[in-house]
Amino acid sequence: MPLRFRPLAIASVSLTLLAATAGYFFAGHAAPTASPANQSAKAVQVRSLNQQLSQHSSAQLPNPGALPVPLQGASHGVLLQADGNGQLRLQPELLQLFDFYFSAIDEEPVAQILLRIHHDLASQLHEPALAQARDLLKRYLDYRLAMADLPAGNASPSAESFAQHLEALTRLRAEYFSDEENQAFFSSDRSQDQFMLAQLRLNERGLSPEQQRHELALLEASLPAEQRTVRQQVSRDGELYAASEALRAAGASDETIYQLRASTLDPQAASALQQLDEQRRQWQARLQAYAAERNRLRQSGLSPTDQQLAIEQLLAQGFDERERLRVMALDAEL
Repeated sequence: MPLRFRPLAIASVSLTLLAATAGYFFAGHAAPTASPANQSAKAVQVRSLNQQLSQHSSAQLPNPGALPVPLQGASHGVLLQADGNGQLRLQPELLQLFDFYFSAIDEEPVAQILLRIHHDLASQLHEPALAQARDLLKRYLDYRLAMADLPAGNASPSAESFAQHLEALTRLRAEYFSDEENQAFFSSDRSQDQFMLAQLRLNERGLSPEQQRHELALLEASLPAEQRTVRQQVSRDGELYAASEALRAAGASDETIYQLRASTLDPQAASALQQLDEQRRQWQARLQAYAAERNRLRQSGLSPTDQQLAIEQLLAQGFDERERLRVMALDAEL
């Protein structure tokens, strides 16, 4: 049975948790920070790619192929629906479908991710619901790209600055989504954001540790049952990730980290994370070897034409066709 995708699981990162900038759509963690001009150009390219795909019928869309490794065996589990008139039903899970594919943003190019989304929408819906879902995707992309213009956040925000951020976010959502859509897609987020704001205000009251624990327990009790469960899961996953990274930094063996994970998760999930760790290590080693040789070629004194040819040959020798697309997406300098 396919594993259901959990946006906040430690094995995957949803678009919601990614840096919401246009540059991140194309430049991965290993790439240099893109300039504002490059970010703007890439945002235009994202929109153009999406528009092109929106004009293709289901039969015209090529099969996107197997999911990238981190998503293999997982499923977003979202069944899209239309009403009796063929109109798209608004479901809170709609955005989760988009986020499921965007969670692989550092694994494959954005063009491939958009193809997967459009292929999924077209396989589940007919007109006019399909056109409405594609319009929603367009506005969701625009919304995420527009978030780059919001004031930069702070790792330790004050209650006042966080409240200002929430106000700006509310205005932005109203710009791209109807009242009905905002209620369907973001009501849970708003509840969690208000909880975080109340928690920040609580931290600023100068309470004793015992008083703070008591007040925090009252806040958590006020949350809907589903959100309390999510908070417990996120807290568990976050603590597990932090503990795993601390062990790794201290030089712990893979077996020790596996045992830690297996004591919290089931053995199958712990094994899957261990395999993912190894795949990422191998990939990073290949990337580093490629980057070192590429830099050597750039300093070799070859003419620009010969230099570019040598780099292309280096790519062809070290990576298959799919991997080359990924490397080029990660390397903003290419």
